[in-house]
Amino acid sequence: MARTLRRQGAVERMKHPPQAGRWFLEIVLEYETTVLQLLDALRTATAPGLRTLHDDLSEHTATPRFTEPGERARRLRDRLGQVHYDLMLRGDKITVAGHDPADRFDFAERILTAFDRFRPDPPPDRPDEPPTDMGLDTLEAAVLDLVVELHPRVFDDLAAFRAAAHDLIDDQILQIDRELRFYLGYLRFLAPLREAGLPFCRPEVTTTDKGLLAREVFDLALAATLTPAGGRVVGNDVDLRDGERILLVSGPNQGGKTTLSRAFGQLHHLAALGCPVPGRQARIFLPDRILTHYPRTENLATLTGELEDELLRMRRILDQATPDSVIVLNEIFSSTTGEDALALSTAVLTRLSRLDTQCLWVGFLDELSRLDPKTVSMVSTVTGDGTRTYKLLRRPADGHAHAIAIAEKHRLTYTQLTARMGR
Repeated sequence: MARTLRRQGAVERMKHPPQAGRWFLEIVLEYETTVLQLLDALRTATAPGLRTLHDDLSEHTATPRFTEPGERARRLRDRLGQVHYDLMLRGDKITVAGHDPADRFDFAERILTAFDRFRPDPPPDRPDEPPTDMGLDTLEAAVLDLVVELHPRVFDDLAAFRAAAHDLIDDQILQIDRELRFYLGYLRFLAPLREAGLPFCRPEVTTTDKGLLAREVFDLALAATLTPAGGRVVGNDVDLRDGERILLVSGPNQGGKTTLSRAFGQLHHLAALGCPVPGRQARIFLPDRILTHYPRTENLATLTGELEDELLRMRRILDQATPDSVIVLNEIFSSTTGEDALALSTAVLTRLSRLDTQCLWVGFLDELSRLDPKTVSMVSTVTGDGTRTYKLLRRPADGHAHAIAIAEKHRLTYTQLTARMGR
């Protein structure tokens, strides 16, 4: 299909209609072969989706819309194969004449036979491609124009066929091609991660239960970076149950909070695409949209401050969100004072609770996790000496996250102090 589409683009750029018409026949026939080969390969498929695809293709390939272009293309190709002509060369003059069957002196055949052993072998499984220059030179085009004058009917029929079949490739076939290429490419992307022992599963999806169950989920992009270098990928469990809708994630910086937020968004996006998701087990509510708010660099060209930009972005998210949406918020309102951030965050939390939408919210304001019964707290954990474990546990926020962040800023954590003391 990729070659068919590439050829189609090349033919559309050709400036000589008879040449483009001849290559168009190859496009029609290759497209027909491609679809029939897919249909044949799907005969042994057992997956319900592929069986449905097989049945739909079987119906499609039996319709005149699919069969007639191929039949006409074969007839035209056969007729073009019967076009013979003689070239007579005298000085710098070329004459094109109808071929005389009684003429026994076929110089073309003699020359081709004599030089056949010098021809390079064609590459395997690589049908001829359109000329790389996308056209004929002046002499070739002039000769072909004279041949067209000798055989006007077949070339008129060729032009009429190309005009009538210009929308040959069915839109649904194109969509199948794109989706299969994406899905197979995604599986190839997952292969080395699976070989490294990372878990993937086919999620259970629902449009009625807004609960969430995810076991050992991880950030796919981070895993693709860490795995080739032998790095360790940490999975986390995430749950929303009994009317819970909002995950408040807190903890020290560089503890895996933002990584979890990316994994949460990926989980829903990949599940909506019908792809295997990173994790041991997943049961997911299928959202109508995924809305995100991550920090961005202040843009001086907008003439707005960072806080105003955050408020405008947050307003757009709330305007678009529905009860069936999924929202990911990462450290919003961090550019203002703690008191103002709490007031603004409380207003957003109240709106999200009324919407009854799923949300994962990364932040430092532990108070938010205690303001609404729909919220649940997750905290990134550290060892006794402050080492990050990248494990996030479902438990009440203990208020240490902000203190640890301040201590780190002033290099007053246990690890930093012992390093400065030379121990």
